[in-house]
Amino acid sequence: MTSPRSPLSLLIALPVLLPACNEPGADTDGSASSSTDASTTSLPPDPTEESPTVTESTTGCDDFLYDLEVTPLTADEAVEFVSVAALNSKAALALAADGRLFRPDEGGVFHALALPAEPALRRVELADADTWMVVGDGGVARRSVDGGETWTPVDLGTEAALRDVVFFNFLVDGESSLHGVAVGDGVIVRSTDAGATWQPVALAPAATGSFHAVTGSPLVAVGAGGLALLSVDGGVTWGPVDTDTTDDLVQIAEVYDEAAIVTATGKVLHQAGSGSEASFYPVEPATPVVGITRVDNILATLHDDGSLGSWPESDMLAPPTTVGPGARVVSRGNASGALVAGEAGLLAFVTLTPSGACKVQQDP
Repeated sequence: MTSPRSPLSLLIALPVLLPACNEPGADTDGSASSSTDASTTSLPPDPTEESPTVTESTTGCDDFLYDLEVTPLTADEAVEFVSVAALNSKAALALAADGRLFRPDEGGVFHALALPAEPALRRVELADADTWMVVGDGGVARRSVDGGETWTPVDLGTEAALRDVVFFNFLVDGESSLHGVAVGDGVIVRSTDAGATWQPVALAPAATGSFHAVTGSPLVAVGAGGLALLSVDGGVTWGPVDTDTTDDLVQIAEVYDEAAIVTATGKVLHQAGSGSEASFYPVEPATPVVGITRVDNILATLHDDGSLGSWPESDMLAPPTTVGPGARVVSRGNASGALVAGEAGLLAFVTLTPSGACKVQQDP
């Protein structure tokens, strides 16, 4: 049986507590945060175990196939979106190239917030339904604790260009709190109070560089020249990860115990090993990749032709589907799905659904 999760996992040896695996379409609050436990290792059940929806009428199915369902959304302006974040299709935030923030109304139409444009902004993130954050050049950062209604400046203690920020639940001595990590040009900063305050992280000279992206579980930061660092203590300390490339690394995504990285040249770095022995190796996709995300219990890659397909491609968990010409960015993704955006106001929310078909028919 083909599995959507790599048999070689970053998290097998990491001290983490992961959320339970949901069937596609199951009720979920769409939380974007990941959960890390300082003392317990717990892996979710394999989502590719025999599905109860496979009945006698499908006897002989060797595996279960999903579909990536694209729901088009609307913006009231034909702007270019450069970063998006979403808990679901209604709790979402999109950053336009001119520095304006867009949010959907009750009808699902994205409108610009009544805020001045801030061209320095580079990345948006939603920690939960209330805690939202944006970061950018010159150390600029804004935080909302009311779902984007109001925003206040946050001092991250740096004037470096910030490229990404992630939030995750971290357990210490049985107590969980919302932690955050932001990365940028030569810096990593961390928060233990949902982004209200931030502290710099001391990095060894060999681990310093320009960071472009970070993911929370596993906690991995990636950047220029193949740079990748891993933390197993909530971002306090970081160690190098071999990526077998000198390409710039621009995005990273994870689902449960599997992570994958997108390079600036359109390749994907696939995971091998686990814990301190974790590493990545480059894979050439059929079509260059511009983004990667989680859609429910699988990883999906956004390609430069505007299509979205499951990853790894060799597993063929879901057939490629068209999002639209000009699709360029994708949210971090979660159990609810992922938000895709791009040129001319393009927006779409992608979910995972059972196809009702079998990938391989066994001989009777």
